[in-house]
Amino acid sequence: MAALLGAAALMAVSPAFAGSKDRIEALEASVAQLQAASPAALNANAKIDRLEAEVRSLTGRVEELTHELDQTRARLDSVSAALAGDVAGGPVALGAPASAGGGDPIANQIARTESASPEVALPLDPEAAYAYASDFLVTADYARAEAAFSKFLEAFPNHPRAADARFRLGEVYLASSKNTEAADTFIAFIRAYPNSARGAEAYLKLGTAFSRLNQSAEACKVFKTLKVKYPTAPPAVLQRTDVEMSRISCK
Repeated sequence: MAALLGAAALMAVSPAFAGSKDRIEALEASVAQLQAASPAALNANAKIDRLEAEVRSLTGRVEELTHELDQTRARLDSVSAALAGDVAGGPVALGAPASAGGGDPIANQIARTESASPEVALPLDPEAAYAYASDFLVTADYARAEAAFSKFLEAFPNHPRAADARFRLGEVYLASSKNTEAADTFIAFIRAYPNSARGAEAYLKLGTAFSRLNQSAEACKVFKTLKVKYPTAPPAVLQRTDVEMSRISCK
């Protein structure tokens, strides 16, 4: 009798037990699926974070480039005004390079030392001083030529050779690939000596400096001004102007 009762009880419990076992197995399967999916979810979140960081970085870069473009446009407007004779004063600055090292005094001192002008012993006689500076240009010692012509202009700003010294200084800058300084110097020359016999050459070299600075629009404007203002310039100057205009596709 007891055996029959036990069998009956077991039969009554078995369906419930079987159902619980099925649910446990289902839960275990779900947990396994979640565990398998977790690395993929984490990877997806990491990718999203990286993409968001890249978007923020690109947005910042776009803002920087927009600011630089605005500054470039402002400088070009100043140059155009200078060429038109609308701005009084000295040469127009096309932009100053950022100081090396930022706020680091050691890096700044190194930069100043590296960029310091070489020592030159400029003669006291203006003609001798001009010849002294010219010798450095002839021998392609551009660093000393730059220093010597700069000192000449400081020492003898009103001497008849001052115009030639400024023109030669512009040539030194071009030869040294200091194209911004070259443009400033030739703008100053054109405005200070509008009737100079070197006027056409100055426009040619100014346009060349702009071209090297990738400012083709301003370069073309200068070259066109040269051809209108100096139609009888030396053939070599006009031919070189045509070559430069063709090279940067002036229209």
